[in-house]
Amino acid sequence: MEEKNKEFTLAQEHAAPPPECAALPPEVLPPDTVLPGEASAAESAAALKKKTAKWKKIAIMLVGLSAMTAVAVTGGGTAEDPVPATPDTPPVQQEPYVPPEPEPEPLTGVLHYTIYNDTFDDSGVPLILAEGTVDMAALSDTPLALPQPETPSDGSYAFLGWAGRYDTAGGKVWTTVPDPLTADFAASIRPGDTGERSIVLRAAWRLTEQSRYPWSLTLDDGVTAVTYEAAVPMASGGNVYLCAYPQPTRDGYRFAGWLNAAGERVDLLPASAFFAKTADGETDWRTTVSVTLTADWEKA
Repeated sequence: MEEKNKEFTLAQEHAAPPPECAALPPEVLPPDTVLPGEASAAESAAALKKKTAKWKKIAIMLVGLSAMTAVAVTGGGTAEDPVPATPDTPPVQQEPYVPPEPEPEPLTGVLHYTIYNDTFDDSGVPLILAEGTVDMAALSDTPLALPQPETPSDGSYAFLGWAGRYDTAGGKVWTTVPDPLTADFAASIRPGDTGERSIVLRAAWRLTEQSRYPWSLTLDDGVTAVTYEAAVPMASGGNVYLCAYPQPTRDGYRFAGWLNAAGERVDLLPASAFFAKTADGETDWRTTVSVTLTADWEKA
C-alpha cells in the first residue's frame, strides 16, 4: 500500500508554485504596497482634484454671473448672501423698454397768408391788415406775430380772436388761429401741388350793444343754452365765425361742432341766416329770426 501511494507523490521540484495572491498578509506588507483593486495615494489625490475642478465648473455654469452664489457652491470666499427683499424694501421693477420718438421731418416750403380786419375801409372795400409769405423753416425759430385788429368805427364790438380757413387732410376747416402763428400750427395746413401752404385769417367780432336788427344766436350744448347778440361790423356782407365762440365740454365726449335745425354741421353763419325769407326765397332784410344751434358730441 505504501508503495502504491508513492506513485502519486510528486517530487518537490515538480510541485506547483504558490499563487501570487498568497504572498505576505496585508499586515506585514510595506506601507506603499498597492493591493489588487486599490489605487495608489497619488492616483486618488489626482482623481479627487479632477472631480473637485469639475464640480466647480458645473457650479459656476449653473449660477451664471452670480459670483456670490458660485463661491457658496464651491465653498470658497467670504461673500455674504444677498439680503432678501422685505415689505419695507420692495424689489426694483425694471421699466419696459420704450423706443425713442422718431425725429420730426424739417418743415419745407413757404406759407402765404392774408389777414382781414373784417370791416370796410373808407372806400367800402374789405380792409386787409397784412399779407405776405414766410418761410416754413423760419417759423420754427420766429413765429409770425399777428397784427392788432382795428376797432370798427360804428358800433360797439368785442374782438373774439382770429378765425382761419385753410386746407387740411380732411378738407377745408375754420378754426381759431393762435397769436403768434407757430410752425406747429402751420404744419397742420395741407400744402398744395407746388408744396406751398396758404391761409386766410379774419377778425371775429360780436356786437355788445342793442341793435335795431338783432342777430340772436343761441348755442345749446344739451345742458346749458347761451344766447348771444351775434351781429358783425360788415352787416349783410359779414359772417359769424362759430370757432371764435366758446366751445362746450362734456365728460367722456369730444365736441365735434355745431348742428343747425336740419342736423347739418355748420362752421359759420352768413348774415342772411338771421333774416326771414320772402315767398320767392329772397332774404327779407327787415325781418330778423333767431338761430339756435346744438352741440354735436362724439365718444372720446
